This record gives sequence, C-alpha cells and structure tokens, in this order.
Amino acid sequence: MNKMNICFALLVSVCSTLGCQRVQPFPDDVIGVDTSKYEYPAPWKKGYMDIHQISTGRGDVAYLILPDGTTMMVDMGDLGVNNYTQEIMGAKPSPAKKPAEWVARYIKHFAEPVGNDGRIDYMMVTHFHGDHIGAFDKLALTSDKRTYKLQGITHLSELLQIDRIVDRGWPDYNYPSSSQVNSSNSGIANYIRFMGDRATEGKVNEKFAVGSTKQFTLLNDKGYDFKVMNLAGNLEYWNGTNISKYSLSTNDENEYSLAVRISYGKFDWYTGGDIKNEGYEDAISKVAGTTDVVVCNHHAYSDAMHAGFVKNMDASAWIVPCWDYYHPQPDPLQRMLAETAGGEKMVFSAGLVESNRFRLGENGKKIKAGHIMVRVYEGGDTFQIFVLNDGDEYYEIIDKTEILKSR
Repeated sequence: MNKMNICFALLVSVCSTLGCQRVQPFPDDVIGVDTSKYEYPAPWKKGYMDIHQISTGRGDVAYLILPDGTTMMVDMGDLGVNNYTQEIMGAKPSPAKKPAEWVARYIKHFAEPVGNDGRIDYMMVTHFHGDHIGAFDKLALTSDKRTYKLQGITHLSELLQIDRIVDRGWPDYNYPSSSQVNSSNSGIANYIRFMGDRATEGKVNEKFAVGSTKQFTLLNDKGYDFKVMNLAGNLEYWNGTNISKYSLSTNDENEYSLAVRISYGKFDWYTGGDIKNEGYEDAISKVAGTTDVVVCNHHAYSDAMHAGFVKNMDASAWIVPCWDYYHPQPDPLQRMLAETAGGEKMVFSAGLVESNRFRLGENGKKIKAGHIMVRVYEGGDTFQIFVLNDGDEYYEIIDKTEILKSR
C-alpha cells in the first residue's frame, strides 16, 4: 500500500472512531478557514436576556445570561455509555471531548461580554437522572483530588465555577424516601458526595423552595422587571395562592422534577424537566398561563405535553431537549404546532435524530434543530430565536425568526 493509501486508510479509521460529526472544521484545527460568510448573534449586552438550550446529543443543558449579567444553568446531562436499543443522536459537535468540556467552551464563548470567565451564579438541577446530571458510568473520569468521579455536573464543576446549586433533595436526599432517590440513578451517590464536598468547601447548596420568587434573583442590578417563579417540585406546585400537593403515587423520578417560569417584562419562559403526568401538567400550566417560550416536558415524549398543558401554555415557540429517536413524538408535536388565537406555532429542537424527522413526516420538516438561542431584547417586550450550528464551534446562525412581540 503506498503512502497516500495508508494516509487515506488512517483518515477513514479516525473518522469512524470520532463519527465525523463536524459540519465545519474547528477553528483550532485549520488555519485560514473563511468565516466571514457566516452570520453570528450580536454579543450579549446589559438589558438583554439570552437563553441557550445547548445541543450535545448527550442530555439536557440550558445556559442563561440574565438582564444584569447574572448567569444561570438548568441541568448538565451526560448519558455516558450508549446502551440504548433505539437510535440516539451522535455527540455534538463530536465525541472528541466530553459533553461538559464542550459545554464549558460554549459558555465561555457566549459569556465573554459578561466578563466572568464563564462563572455560573445559579445551577438548577431538575431531577436525578443521568441525562440531567450525568450517568456516572465507566466513562466517568477519576480525579486524585476528589472523592467522586467526573461526569455531567461534577465534571463541569471542574471547568467552571458554580457558585450555588439548587436541587430537589438537599441536604437529606430522602424525599419521598432515601431508596426512591437512590433508585433514580445508579450514580446518585456520586452526586451526593459531590454536594457534600461542595458544602465542606464552603460553597452554597440549597433545596428548591416551591412558591418562592426569591431563590433566583438578579445579583448585579435589581432595577429590571424580572422574576423567577418556582412553580413546582417534589409533586408540590404553586396554585396561585399557596402550595398544593398533587396526589400521585409513583416511583418515577421524572415526576419529582423542578419547574420554573422566568419573566422579564412581558416575556415568559418555562422549563420543567421531565414532568409528564397529565393532571400534574394541567395543574402547573393553569397557574403558569400563556408563556412565550416553553421547554417541553419529558422531551415531548408521547407520555407528556398533554392537550391541557399545551392549550394553557399556548406558547409561540416550543423547544425540545433532544438526544433520543423519540424526541419528539408525533402526537405532542401535532398539538404543539396547532395554530390558536395566539397565532402560528414554532417548534425548535436542541439537536435531532434525522431519521426521526423523516418519521414525523411533514411536521418533522417544520422542526428547526441545533443550539437554540432565545434573545429577549431590553425591557422584555420583544424577543428573537436563533438556531446555531451544533456541528462546529463557530456557532453560526443557520436559521432565525423575525423579532417577535412578547405576550
């Protein structure tokens, strides 16, 4: 075999190993790549609120820059070993790095105007499943400095400073029982050790307070019309007056997920982890009401995003956190796309299994997929949604909406 053939064979081998996920070469790989043809979001500035649903192909992760530069994350998933029988997404932008590494790089890029080196003021953990906190399997990294392994949140914490973590179980992790919490994820003990070490180091951990509007606040400038409403968690929900308990006997960790509604001026955004029970969804959505942008419950599987929830939220845009062939399913997608008095609906997906798009037919063609960035303009009266390429690190715009009015 001549040298050219050997080189080609090696290239094929490398591509097979890494999956050749990149749409474009990475900036540090190739010198002289012309990026002038690309369009990028303008940098964040004070008064804007930017919400990024990041596509990694390995779990849920959202990053927010609030109007005063306070930063927040919701979840940091890492599926770990792929032992799924159905097709799942390839790692984005490639398997060359761990999900937490890609996310840290993404955050540092978009946090440059904030000037905080990617520091996270608040991390909200919706629940204790691997695609939301990290699977902690044989792919987890070992650290000589730590009593726990590094995967998902625990890995990200080594790459970025996380000042405050809010979850559903701190400090006892025993609701509804210790066995229930520990059965939710084979590596939950790893996460609990991580949280214990944080406390020993003087870092702040808190239990989510349903009904509170004081747990997540602006830290730099409180002069904005801004509020985070803690809607639900541990099967409790704010009913508009006080806290109600939803009666549901279940061992499903998903149902204990945390849900919040973030409001900036007239603009509202919702995220609720993997809540999926129809009656519970309905109760939460009646209080939340019309919401401009909604992150879909339970990845828009067929067991979530029921008709009452979709009708009550009446979102202009729905965002599906994606990694599985079944994100989203046909019936929830049809409900989300149904036009109402509130106008035409849009569905975005943080990544997508392309064979699922084909399976979903004409409705699948309507899904815009990639990193999903929602920019709320100063004051909250208007917003715009950008789809960014998740196959490279240029983060160029591949689709965008017009500037939309908040409702």
